[in-house]
Amino acid sequence: MNSKEVILESEQKIDSFKKSNELAIKKNINQEIKKVQDSISEEMWDNELANQIEAEVNVKLTELNQSIDVNPTALYYSLKAETALNPEVSEKELTLEAFKFLENKTHNKFLKKLLKEKINKLEKDK
Repeated sequence: MNSKEVILESEQKIDSFKKSNELAIKKNINQEIKKVQDSISEEMWDNELANQIEAEVNVKLTELNQSIDVNPTALYYSLKAETALNPEVSEKELTLEAFKFLENKTHNKFLKKLLKEKINKLEKDK
């Protein structure tokens, strides 16, 4: 598999992650909205309020997806350089380097937190 194929596959996996993440978050939000809807009177909960909430949820989910700023091309070349400098690097060490690279480069606080937790877990398992 050449570098373009690897990068393309990575981009497809990122898009897939974003879509599945969005569906899972939306499902959880809808469950919470349903709880609130069940706890307040029907007079307070009208179609206009439901539409406003749905529109705001969609805006926030779009913002979240756009803020996931993973760059597969930069990651690929960073790891390629790491293997060139250290041909004996293990897969576990390379994985750790990948997470560190992503954690350092992302501006998404949520993603940064997840990556930091993963890095800490991998470093403990060393």
